[in-house]
Amino acid sequence: MLLTAKIMTAKELYVNVLLPLPLPEFFTYAVPALLENEVAVGKRVLVPFGKHKFYSAIIYSIHHDKPANYQTKDILSVLDEVPLVNDKQLALWIWIADYYMCTYGEVMAVALPSAFKLASETRIALHPDYDGEISHLSHKEVRIVESLVDNKTLTIKQIEQITQQARVLPFIKNLIEKGIVFFSEEIDAKYKTRTVTFICLNQLYQEDESRLNEVFETLEKTKRTQKQSDALLYFLSLLQQQKDVFIRKSELLSSERINESQLQALLKKGILEKHDKTLSRLKVYEPEKEISEIVLSPEQETAMQSIKNQFHKNNTVLFHGVTGSGKTEIYMKLIQEVLEEGKQVLYLLPEIALTTQIIHRLRTYFGNKVGVYHSRFSEFERVEIWQHVSDKTSDSYRVIIGARSALFLPFNNLGLIIVDEEHDMSYKQFEPSPHYQARDSAIVLAKLHEAKTLLGSATPAIETYNNTAREKYGLVSLYQRYGGVELPNIKIVDLRKENRKKQNYTLYSKPLLESITQALAKKEQIILFQNRRGFSVHLECGLCNYIPTCKHCDVTLTYHKKNNELRCHYCGYKEAVPQKCDLCQNPHMEMRGIGTEKVEEELQLFFPQAKIARLDYDSTRSKSAYQQIISNFENRKIDILVGTQMVTKGLDFDNVSTVGILNADNMLYYPDFRSFERAFQMLSQVSGRAGRKNKQGQVLIQTFNPHHPIFQLVICNDYQTLFHKSMIERKQFTYPPFCRLIKITLKHKKQETLDKLAKMLAVEFKKVFLGSVLGPEYPPIMKIKNLYQKDIILKINLSKSLVSSKNIIKKIISLPVFKSIQIHLDVDPY
Repeated sequence: MLLTAKIMTAKELYVNVLLPLPLPEFFTYAVPALLENEVAVGKRVLVPFGKHKFYSAIIYSIHHDKPANYQTKDILSVLDEVPLVNDKQLALWIWIADYYMCTYGEVMAVALPSAFKLASETRIALHPDYDGEISHLSHKEVRIVESLVDNKTLTIKQIEQITQQARVLPFIKNLIEKGIVFFSEEIDAKYKTRTVTFICLNQLYQEDESRLNEVFETLEKTKRTQKQSDALLYFLSLLQQQKDVFIRKSELLSSERINESQLQALLKKGILEKHDKTLSRLKVYEPEKEISEIVLSPEQETAMQSIKNQFHKNNTVLFHGVTGSGKTEIYMKLIQEVLEEGKQVLYLLPEIALTTQIIHRLRTYFGNKVGVYHSRFSEFERVEIWQHVSDKTSDSYRVIIGARSALFLPFNNLGLIIVDEEHDMSYKQFEPSPHYQARDSAIVLAKLHEAKTLLGSATPAIETYNNTAREKYGLVSLYQRYGGVELPNIKIVDLRKENRKKQNYTLYSKPLLESITQALAKKEQIILFQNRRGFSVHLECGLCNYIPTCKHCDVTLTYHKKNNELRCHYCGYKEAVPQKCDLCQNPHMEMRGIGTEKVEEELQLFFPQAKIARLDYDSTRSKSAYQQIISNFENRKIDILVGTQMVTKGLDFDNVSTVGILNADNMLYYPDFRSFERAFQMLSQVSGRAGRKNKQGQVLIQTFNPHHPIFQLVICNDYQTLFHKSMIERKQFTYPPFCRLIKITLKHKKQETLDKLAKMLAVEFKKVFLGSVLGPEYPPIMKIKNLYQKDIILKINLSKSLVSSKNIIKKIISLPVFKSIQIHLDVDPY
């Protein structure tokens, strides 16, 4: 028995690891004896990969099974004292990779903050045997050697900057062959704690005022030290103002009354002391008012009790509440109960902009237990949030509000996930891979934690509502607005009649301008929705109709007046505005179409006294731009807010009486089986921003097709009719929820090659998926970033195994003939 135990301990240990690379499998490494007690699932280890690279990998499993077909490399070190990733996170990663048909490494790359993903960087160093002889070197080689004499190691990019040479690799290669320099790989530990320098008075002078007086007398004896005395006096006055013993060095030196040399002199004499402190990059919330109890109306109380009852039967519940019904207050009450149980809460929102409003409301009640997480945070800030969430002893960050990336945080005791505006397509990740749906992934995450999921929406996704009809999810409805306020009065404005009257095209109808005028007169606010950013959709020659297009994509360039440039919204290509037509040299290029930037400018002509702002991707590029615009609108510093679909998503402003949808037709005629559903959702959501608190609001929907059936459904808020009609159509034409969709996108630089291989791939699919293959077809935009693309859509019958269908797809696309083409898979693509 003892002999068996000794044999077992003598067995070599191996780990299967995940690398942050788009690779389809785990990689096995041997564990050196010295590191055997340090390895654990979820920890990062440093591993060699390839000939000259090193990466930080996550341990997925530990075992004694030596790979039979290759020689394993050793892990180099264990990077974490405790696991960085827990078992439930790993289980979610694997589910996402398997379900959405991507690699484990792609999920890992998206899930981990970039500061946790270490990779080696090729650096150049002088060879230790180099004797310093430079007579046989070229001028450029000498410059490289000289740069390395002053610096122990340099990256290739740094050498290029120092030597001011664009191409240094050929010269470095020559130096390596001559034995003068060599390549080395260094790992840069990306995360660094934030250290702040504080200044304080020496303890001797804090306790003895007479000694401090002696210091002043000594400093005032000469002109040279008089300025040091003045600086010390200023420092003491700051201490008295702030009622603290420490002052930040940066704050101290921001004044003209003290400079670096005076401070250094006082430190050298021991009068002042310097202390470095490690501080968090995250702001600490300081409540502006006392915490009050969350009070629900009778209708809200009934809805909340129904949700709790449904949770006894179903782990997932849909809360279908009209806009302005007070869903957020019910969420907050549920959050309170979960926190009292000692559990964590994840509150998902489709847009970063929404976190600004919600976090303020939640922190009023829950203080620093609430944290926010999204892509606008710096990589170091994201690391600190990660550490807070994983800390089981911390009372902060027990509630996380965030966009879809918050799914990947290291929750250890999740009790509730709220997915607000669950219908929103922003929950779907389109680029880069993995193409996951955050709503569906949240339900899987909740299952892993044995937690509950609450899906909230005034306009649920058809599939979600169908799941309630099948009793897969519970359903709770709230059809009354909070405080008995009526739903807004919706008016359809016929732009055909308006344009006939004015004899020219305009988006500003007489009823809309009158409504805005009346609202401004009453000191009320207005939201205008135009789902196009930029100034004008494109420029066009008035003679030959030439339109400037992107050099890399099959799209027209959008004119942005602020920067006076034409810009591609797909690849970011920019060019100056042409002074004349490139084809016929006509100097008069005309603007076609209207974007939010142009609406903002033109409204200022109609209403010169009004304060007008814009909420779109271009106006919110900086980290705090969302918060600033929304805060200004909340505080009534803005009268009219013009925006894209950002303004449709759950924002709550109590003084908005009028909402105008400038052109509703843009969202109706899109080649997508969900176009009517999406149009209803968007129109209903933006209409719901009006009249939320005190009185009924009004909404003006402008269209060239006033008799379209979708408008009548929006006016009556008739979701049920939309649902039943959509279900009939989808059943007839076999679309979700009556099948599963998998989209295969093929990309290639040459259109002819793409056409040939796409046709061949479709033939292979049609052999297996009889009558269930659509395409190949070009999408509306056939070329993006110099790659032509074609789509094939597979309809997977619900009676067939989705897993076996995916395996067949993988087998077909891995055929050698398709290796020359990029193939992207997207499960549940729309």
